[in-house]
Amino acid sequence: MTTQLLDSIKECESVFIRVIRNRLGIVIHKHQTRELHKTILEACRKFKCQPEEYLQNLMVCTDDSPLIEHLVLGVTVGETYFFRDRSQMELLQNVLLPRLIKLKREQRNLSLRIWSAGCATGEEIYTIAIMLAELLPDIKAWSLNLLATDINTASLKKAMTGCYTSWSMRAISSRLKQRYFSEINRKYTISEEIRSIPEFMYLNLNDDYYPSILNGINAFDLILCRNVLIYFDSESTEHLMKKLSISLVDGGYLLLGASDPISLTGIHLDFHHKDGLLFSRPHSRPVMNELINIENQVDIKKPVTPRREIVSQDKKILKKHPIQKLHVIPAKKISEKTICQNDEDTINKLLAESRWQETLDTIDRYTENEKKLEFALIARATALANLGTLDEAVKSCEESLKINKMNKQTYLIYAMVLLELNHFDKAENELRKVIFLDRNFVIAHFQLGLLLFRKNQYELGLKSLKNALVIATRNDPSSLVVGSVGLDYGTLSEILKKEIDIFTMESVNHAN
Repeated sequence: MTTQLLDSIKECESVFIRVIRNRLGIVIHKHQTRELHKTILEACRKFKCQPEEYLQNLMVCTDDSPLIEHLVLGVTVGETYFFRDRSQMELLQNVLLPRLIKLKREQRNLSLRIWSAGCATGEEIYTIAIMLAELLPDIKAWSLNLLATDINTASLKKAMTGCYTSWSMRAISSRLKQRYFSEINRKYTISEEIRSIPEFMYLNLNDDYYPSILNGINAFDLILCRNVLIYFDSESTEHLMKKLSISLVDGGYLLLGASDPISLTGIHLDFHHKDGLLFSRPHSRPVMNELINIENQVDIKKPVTPRREIVSQDKKILKKHPIQKLHVIPAKKISEKTICQNDEDTINKLLAESRWQETLDTIDRYTENEKKLEFALIARATALANLGTLDEAVKSCEESLKINKMNKQTYLIYAMVLLELNHFDKAENELRKVIFLDRNFVIAHFQLGLLLFRKNQYELGLKSLKNALVIATRNDPSSLVVGSVGLDYGTLSEILKKEIDIFTMESVNHAN
C-alpha cells in the first residue's frame, strides 16, 4: 500500500511543487523531494485520502486549514538556537546595535523597531532582546518594538511560551544563561523581563499585505531575515527583497543568512559581505562610511544574484489576494492650490504601491476646501506613519480631526501611530472611538484585540478578535475590507483564525 501511495505521489510531484510555490512562495529543490514525499505520505494517512485528493484539496483550502498546517510543518525547517552564527551575533552586538543606539541617543529618540522575519520558535528575537538588555542600562526609558513573525503557527505558540531545551542553549554563555533563564529538569524558561519584550504574529512573507502601519510591519531600524530566502526562487527573492527594503527606515539595516540568495534589483540597498556576513541598508553615505571605519571587516561588493533552481512558471494553480497596505505622505507647507481628482487618484495609487516618499513628494498642493484638505492630511499622516515620522503623523491626524471629528479612518491611523509610540491607553481610546462610529469597522476590532493582548488582557483581546471574525465572515470573501487597500474579507478571516488559535493558548497559559 505504501509503495502504491509513493508511486502516486511521485506522479503528482511536479504539481505538488507548483502548489507549494504558489501558495507559500517556497521552492522545493531536488534534494528535498524525499522529505516532500514523506510529508505527503503522512498527510494522506492522517487525512485518510489519496495523493490526488490531497492535492486537489490543497488547491482550494483556506490558509487556516489543517492541510496547510501539516504542509508548512513538513516543508519548513524551524531549527534554530540562541546566538546562532557567532560572526553575525558579534556584528549585531558590537557594531549594528551600538550604532543604532548611538544614533538614536543623538537624535533624542529613545526607540527601536526590530523585526525577525521567519522567527521559527523565537530564539532569534529573544537573543536580540537579551542583547538590548545588556547594551541599554536605561532600557526602561526606551520604547522597544520587537516583532517576530512566521508562517508556522506551531512554532509561534512555542515561541510565546519562552521555554526551551538544552539544544537551543548550546551557543549561549553561562553568564547569560544564569542571568536570563531559569532551569527546571533541563528545561530553560526565559525571564519575564525578556519574554515580555517581543510581539509574535502570523505572517506569510509571500503575501502582499505589508509593509503597513495597520499591522505594524513598517519603518524598522533593523530587520533579520536569516536563512529564509533559501526557500524562495529568484523571482520571489527579488519581490521579497523589495518589500523588506521598503520596510526599513533610512539608515536601517537588513541582515540575511550567510547562505541566503540576494537580489538588489531596484531596491536601493548597499550590499556588504565579508566572511559569510551579509547585510544591506538604504543609502546613507555619511553613516555608512563611519560604520565601515568602525568595523574594518566589511567589504562593499557589487551585488550578484546567485544561481538558483527556478521553478517553471506554469499557469498558477491558485491565486492569492494581496492584503492591505496603508497610505502615506510628507510634511509640506499648506498652500492655497487645489487637489484635483487626478491628483487624488495619483496619490492613492502611490500609497497603494507603498511608494511613500514619492507620495510625499507629490502632495505639494493643498486646498482651502475642507474636504480636500482633510484628504491631504489623512494621506500625509499615513505616509509619515509608514516612514516612521511618528510625531509629524500625530500632528497631521490632530489637524484632520479639527476639520472632522467623525472621520473613523483618521482615528484608526491616529490609534496605530499612538500604538507605535507605546501610548497604549490612548491608542485603545482612539480605537474604541472608531468602533463607536462604526461597529462593523473590522480592522478596528482586529487591532483592538492585538492591543489588548499587549496589555495582557487576553480574554478581552480574544473577544475583540472573535468580533472581528464574525464581521469578516458575514461579508463576501472576495470583497475588499473597508478602510484597506487590497485586503479581502476571505484573507482577513484566515488571518484572524490564525491569531485566535495562537492567542487562545497564550490566554490559557496566563490564566494558569
